[in-house]
Amino acid sequence: MGSREARAALLKKTPVFGGLTEEECTMLAPVFKTRSLQKGEVLFHQGDPGDYLAVVEDGRLVIEVMGEKKATVVSRRRVGESVGEMSSIDPAPRSATVRAVDKAVVLVLSRTMLDSLKENAPGLFSRVVQGVAHQLAGRLDETNELLSGMLQAKRAPTGPRQPSLKAMQEARDRGREPAKEVELKPAGVLQGLSAADRALLSTATVAREFDSGSVICLEGEAARAAYIVAGGEVDVLRVVGGRTYRLATISEGGFLGQLALLREQRRSATLRAGSGGATVLGLSRKRFGRLLEAQSRLAIDFQEMVTVAGIRQLRQANELTAYLGGREAKGVRPHGDRGPRKDPGPRKDPGPVRRRVQKMVDAELDEVKDVESLAAAYLETSLQNWDLTPSELNNIRVVHSDGEMSAAEKKMRQKFKK
Repeated sequence: MGSREARAALLKKTPVFGGLTEEECTMLAPVFKTRSLQKGEVLFHQGDPGDYLAVVEDGRLVIEVMGEKKATVVSRRRVGESVGEMSSIDPAPRSATVRAVDKAVVLVLSRTMLDSLKENAPGLFSRVVQGVAHQLAGRLDETNELLSGMLQAKRAPTGPRQPSLKAMQEARDRGREPAKEVELKPAGVLQGLSAADRALLSTATVAREFDSGSVICLEGEAARAAYIVAGGEVDVLRVVGGRTYRLATISEGGFLGQLALLREQRRSATLRAGSGGATVLGLSRKRFGRLLEAQSRLAIDFQEMVTVAGIRQLRQANELTAYLGGREAKGVRPHGDRGPRKDPGPRKDPGPVRRRVQKMVDAELDEVKDVESLAAAYLETSLQNWDLTPSELNNIRVVHSDGEMSAAEKKMRQKFKK
C-alpha cells in the first residue's frame, strides 16, 4: 500500500484528476479504497451494476467486450490510468469486462464516497466532476468524428431546397429585455430546484425575449452559453443536404446547448423561437465558471446535472451510432447498387432503443441513405443539446417555407410518424 503522498502523486498523473492541484490530490487520496487482484481476476463484468471508478496503482488491466462467440480486447489500462469514470458520476450497467493481466492493485472511488465529498467538501467534489466532464468531452469528440464521417459518406437527402443558414441569418435577433422580471417555474430541468435556487439562477443568467420565428443562435457560430427556456417554445433546426429539419421543439423548462458550459465549440444546430415567441435565459461559460470557483451550491448541482445528462446522451448516441455504422455490414446496399441483395442471415433483437431507429431507417433502396443521413445529423446535434433524446428521432419534421409538401416529402415525413 502506497503512502498518502505517493497516491496523491499518482492521482495527479491520472488524466481524470490531472486538473486538480497537488493539495487537492493529497486531500482526495484517503477517500480511495484499495483492491488487490490476482492474475486473470475480474474487476467487474460486462452488465454488472457500475457505481465506481478505479485507478491502476500497480499492474495492468485489460478491457474486453463480449461478442456473439468470444470476448474481444478493446483497450488496456496501465499504472496511472483509470476505468469506469462515468459510472462514478452516473451509475449504470458496465459496458465491458475488466480483468487483471497479472497481479494488480487498483484504487477505487465509489459514488457513495463522492456523495460524501459533495456534502463535506463541495469544492473538491466539483473538481472531480469537472475532470470527468473533460473525459466526457473527449468521448463526445470521438463520437462526433464518427458521425461526421457518416454524414460525409452518405448521400444527402434529395428534394427541393429549403431555407438555408444564409436565409435564416436574416431572422437572427438579439432579442429584447423582458418588460418584467422573469419568474422561473419548476418545470423540466428546473423541477428539482427550490424557489430560492430558481431566483438565484435568474440573477446568474441573462433573460431575453424573442418574437415568433426569430433566430436565437445559428448553426456553426461560436457557442459561449447554454439556454434555459423560461417561456414559450424553441425549435431546434438543422440543415442537412440543403433541407432544414426541425429536430425538436423544446418547451418551458428545457435546457439547450449544455456542452457550451464545458468547453469552447461551434453550435451544431439553429435555435429559433416557436410560433408563440419565447423567453430564454442565457448562462455563459464564463459566468458559470465564476460560480463554480465561488463554490456556489447551485452551480455545483448544475455542473453534476449537466455532466450526468451528457453521459446518458453519449451512451445512447454511441449505441445508435454503432447500429447505423454497422448496417452496411448487415446487408444494406450502398446507393446505386442494383445487384442481388445478399442475405444477412437472422438478425438479433436490437433492443428497445435501437428498434425505434431500426423502424425509421429500415427503408428500401434509395431512401435508406436519406434517412440514415438525417439520423446521423440528429445524433450529432443531440450531443450538444441534451434535451434532444435519441429515442425521439421519430418526431423529426421538415421545415417548409411555403407550407406545401411535395409527394416525395410527404412520403419522407411519414417515416418519422409514430
